[in-house]
Amino acid sequence: MKSSEELMLLLELNGFDTRKFKLKKQLEYEKTGNLELYKHKKYADLIVCHYTFNEDADFYHRNPLTYQVNWNQEVRSMDQFHITHPDLDNEITLKEFLNLKDFNQVNRESILYDVLDNWVEEYRESSITQMENLREMVKLLPKKSKKYKKPSKITFLTSVILALLIMLLYKAPDSLKPSFLIGMLSFWETIIDDYVQLLYDVPWYSFLGNVAIFLMIGYAVLNNFISRYIRDVRSEKNKRAEQTFDKWEQDMKDSRLKQAGILEDYVDIVVKNPDKSELELKQLIGPSILLDKFKDYVQMIEKRYDWMTKYYKTMFRLLRLEYVLAFVVFILFFAVGFALIRGWI
Repeated sequence: MKSSEELMLLLELNGFDTRKFKLKKQLEYEKTGNLELYKHKKYADLIVCHYTFNEDADFYHRNPLTYQVNWNQEVRSMDQFHITHPDLDNEITLKEFLNLKDFNQVNRESILYDVLDNWVEEYRESSITQMENLREMVKLLPKKSKKYKKPSKITFLTSVILALLIMLLYKAPDSLKPSFLIGMLSFWETIIDDYVQLLYDVPWYSFLGNVAIFLMIGYAVLNNFISRYIRDVRSEKNKRAEQTFDKWEQDMKDSRLKQAGILEDYVDIVVKNPDKSELELKQLIGPSILLDKFKDYVQMIEKRYDWMTKYYKTMFRLLRLEYVLAFVVFILFFAVGFALIRGWI
């Protein structure tokens, strides 16, 4: 048992709310294929269930609907799995059962439906609970927090405007000399011309201007990235996210219905022709594939949120440093230029 698990177990036993940690660990434990996990509401029961589960290579005693592509290559058909039933004396494989001569067609069909219904119901209950857990995990993310604010839009716009100002000196200096100022502020036109001339005459000064542009644009990009990152993490709790989960649940229902249809067709075939008992497991794992896809998405959101909370202060320190440095270089660019124009340097 990991130290973090021991700590959370102690916290739960002392009355602390450990729901979020429990849900995250359950998502992690479910990768073992343990279908008993969904039955436990408390973390103490969950962790006992996980560590007492024997994750061996005997896949033939598991629920075939939980099939994963990383299982042994020899596991490929549903008739390879072992089944039990009150009407059977021993545990046998599904293929062996279908080849028994002790049952007529009606009894064979009844037993087969009982076995398949148990597998389907077990997986259905498990998948429904897993979907509910995924929804709750996203709900536990704080939608808004005074602690985690987005970067300032004012500094973003300021950096863009200041970078644009220097770029216009390079590419379109005439745009900085509007017609309504001509004659009124003639010295402004002279200053612009002097700065432009410096860019041509003094290479290192031109380089300083490029550095100022780079830093300002770099700040704007970093500001926008952090803002979008925080916004995206927050948006996972909005109404759209709820609609997404509703759609996922409907997709799961549709996939389970398709799975049930395949199993019904299978029963119709093998009851009449027991020799045709092979059914590739890959045809039955539509719900499992969907569920794994949803889990990956929620885990991605969790990781993004955890990353944000862990590095929030660091990100903003870098952002402030970038802005201060960019602003200092911007001021330095015009101050040095003015000094060169005046002949002070």
